[in-house]
Amino acid sequence: MSGIVPSDSIIKAAIELGIDDMRKNPWLISHMLYDFTHNKYLNKIYGEKQVEACKEWFLANNIEVYLRFRKDKDRLPAISITLGSSEEIADHKTLGDRSTESILLYPNEIGKPIPFIVKPFVPTNYNPLTQVLSIPQDIIGNSVIAPGMLLLNPDNGQAYIIQNLAVGGIVVDLDQKTIETATRFGIVPKYQLYKARLEHSFFRETYNIECTVHGDPSTLVWLHAIALYSLMRYRESLLEANGMAESIFASSDLYENGNFTGPNGEEAFSRTINVTALVENTVAKSPQRFIEAIAFREPEECDTYSGGITILSNLDSPALAEIQEDSLWLTKKESS
Repeated sequence: MSGIVPSDSIIKAAIELGIDDMRKNPWLISHMLYDFTHNKYLNKIYGEKQVEACKEWFLANNIEVYLRFRKDKDRLPAISITLGSSEEIADHKTLGDRSTESILLYPNEIGKPIPFIVKPFVPTNYNPLTQVLSIPQDIIGNSVIAPGMLLLNPDNGQAYIIQNLAVGGIVVDLDQKTIETATRFGIVPKYQLYKARLEHSFFRETYNIECTVHGDPSTLVWLHAIALYSLMRYRESLLEANGMAESIFASSDLYENGNFTGPNGEEAFSRTINVTALVENTVAKSPQRFIEAIAFREPEECDTYSGGITILSNLDSPALAEIQEDSLWLTKKESS
């Protein structure tokens, strides 16, 4: 998963899906109120009539679920979701993120086209028997060509896998039609993608889910149960699957909500579910190309740069560290 987790929207979706499930499958309400019909003491007092009363109230009312705050008027019964505090967890922090997770990005997604390794050139020769395509030696980039890269005909987009390197060229299997019609080729990387490392941060976040009804406060018991049942039903597939781990639910006491008191003495009652969760947010670092080839050059071939590895040594370095003719490193000795 990637990015900043939209926790409030995930909670809203879980409750809305739960309510929709109950409208399509009323047996879920029967399960939610299971003890009213299966506990021998509660069954005598409430029984099936309590379950049917809840179903009747539920089907007769549109339960609105929304993110606070909003400018239009509230219509009860309603479930409102409010963002609480969010604090990064110090115990999960390190000086450098040790994550090795990364994502692959297509060039058109990030506006970074993959450039040619070797720009389109006119080959000097092709030998069908050895499958060697000769490349002019003064072409820029020919020193980093590697097996697996693609020989591309820029005129029609047809590409061929470079099988190996050869003296003065590359080994590639070209059909007779390509040999006769192609006038130029370019070489593109094997991997037509970028890679970006993901950096992780962990936060302890809280959310307040307020269930509110008007009139009879007993209906608040049902609304609270519907919201809690929905959250528990989708905890694994929505909350935990989208980065909200270790979620804990805690409910407040029932209270009269003065924000909904009307001029004619209407009363409203609320109960709040507090959700605490460990949320994992991620950010993508700068996209990087895949390393497909490395070119080493001898020191005398350039004035200011020497490719490969340079080992700084003292006069007592073992003979093993002495530079050999076929070594990929350069050993430098200093007397002081």
